[in-house]
Amino acid sequence: MEQQRAPAFAAHLSGLQDVLAARRGQLRLRIVMLLIIGLCCIPAVGWPIVLVWAAAYLALQVFETIWMRETRSALLILTILNLNSWVFGLFALSGPITTGPWGLAGAVAMLAGAMTNTALSNQRSTIGFAAASVPFAVYLTALPIMGVRMGGDAEQLMILVLTSGLLVAATVMLWRTSSRALVAESAARASAEAANAAKSAFVAMVSHELRTPISAIMAGAEAIDSGQGPASQLSNKQLIVDAARMMRFLLNDLLDLSKLEAGRMSIEEIPIDLRRLVRDTVRFWRPEAHARGLRLRLDGGRHLPRWIASDPTRIRQVLNNLFSNALKFTEEGCVSLTAKVAPTEAGLALALTVSDTGAGMTEARAERLFQPFAQADATIARTHGGTGLGLTISRDLARLMGGDLSVASVAGQGSAFAFSFVVREADAPAEAETVVQPSDRPRLRILVADDHEVNRRAFNLLLAPIADRVVTVSDGLEAVDAAGAEPFDLILLDLNMPRMNGLEAAAKLRGIHGQGLRIVALTASVSPADMDACRAAGMDAFVAKPVETQELYRVIDEVLSAEPAPASVAA
Repeated sequence: MEQQRAPAFAAHLSGLQDVLAARRGQLRLRIVMLLIIGLCCIPAVGWPIVLVWAAAYLALQVFETIWMRETRSALLILTILNLNSWVFGLFALSGPITTGPWGLAGAVAMLAGAMTNTALSNQRSTIGFAAASVPFAVYLTALPIMGVRMGGDAEQLMILVLTSGLLVAATVMLWRTSSRALVAESAARASAEAANAAKSAFVAMVSHELRTPISAIMAGAEAIDSGQGPASQLSNKQLIVDAARMMRFLLNDLLDLSKLEAGRMSIEEIPIDLRRLVRDTVRFWRPEAHARGLRLRLDGGRHLPRWIASDPTRIRQVLNNLFSNALKFTEEGCVSLTAKVAPTEAGLALALTVSDTGAGMTEARAERLFQPFAQADATIARTHGGTGLGLTISRDLARLMGGDLSVASVAGQGSAFAFSFVVREADAPAEAETVVQPSDRPRLRILVADDHEVNRRAFNLLLAPIADRVVTVSDGLEAVDAAGAEPFDLILLDLNMPRMNGLEAAAKLRGIHGQGLRIVALTASVSPADMDACRAAGMDAFVAKPVETQELYRVIDEVLSAEPAPASVAA
């Protein structure tokens, strides 16, 4: 029982201390009002009454300001608030006694102002407001009685009663409204501060995650420049590639989160071999599991449908995030993927559950898992790295696919993440034709337009194996001029460039050179809206940044092998 009372007492004490702090800020105003009221009332009530009243009230202010600054006694705070109101309001009753009806009107005005100030200065404490306002309510109740003794009739008495009642009700309503507004403001401020703190921590985390691969790239490049042997050179090149891929994964997470928050993420539906996808994903993670001394198991894989219509990239992304987390936080035992399928009216309900025998987590920590810019424990980022975005993105992707991502965990007994989504069965696609490799083609003449010098130099390196001539320019206007000066087999256009962007340049080039010219967009965003805009401008294909060499070669092959599309863009 005492443990239950402690938080309530602490909340009351904190509210009362806030009231005292607010009153200390109003001390000068209270003294000024005391002087004004006293000086104005001397002719009516006489200076002895004013002097006694002012001395008593000032003594209370000195005691409250000096000796109660650090008090932790709720009873003492309530007592001083109550005494202040009794002493201040008592002066109001001297008016009717000494000056009759005009003094009665002045008393009502003085008490109304005092109650309004009480409501505004006690917003953080209910019991503080009650202690400070009760004396004024008593004085307001006494005024009608004093009016009757002065000879007032029943009608005048009724007016005084209604006025007093309305003042009390208005004061209570004012206090409730201002108190609720203050609570809402405090909650909003706390939420904003928490969000800013989380984003600041996230920025620091991303900075750390970016610096790690950048350091590896710089170290690998310096080692290559030092002229080491072939074996060391190969190792250094692989270090640079691995670091670049690490940076790409981080950037992809950031871009995915941005798209999901903006509602621009889409899920494609193509025929995929689900059994093979799940089996290959497990096979991909098995070496890392064995390196950590863990078993990796697949249960129920043969019960999955063979061909479904869904998004293979997003299914792999979710499963990879779940396996990565499970292996990261499991020190011994096993990690397993359990697959279940059930027919529904909408299609097939799939459930892919990744379970581990790791440390598990409490319910409070589990609630933080799916919050962006946060991880279940602040020490996780320092111990294991990562941005904490993987599970947030995975859950949102699962919901886009008509399902969800949930977690069941017990501290010390491991965790189970259930990835559920709805699909429909599909027919097996026709066998794809063999694609001609870039090395088998005649060497090409390629124009690259990109506003970053580093990107232009990188494309020179990437295209050197398949091109006789690579011309690089920095914007769309230069690309139009270069294409008019000499013929090119292919033009690669960055979308965001100064003076003339990629879309404008593509439309201009298509209008001048017709449909025989091959144009490929270089873009960091491949959302459906962006792709539609590129097609409308006359582009043939898209390559996402950061560019993978094999993906670039594949797109070039597809574009050069395809028949020219009918003209659709005018100059």
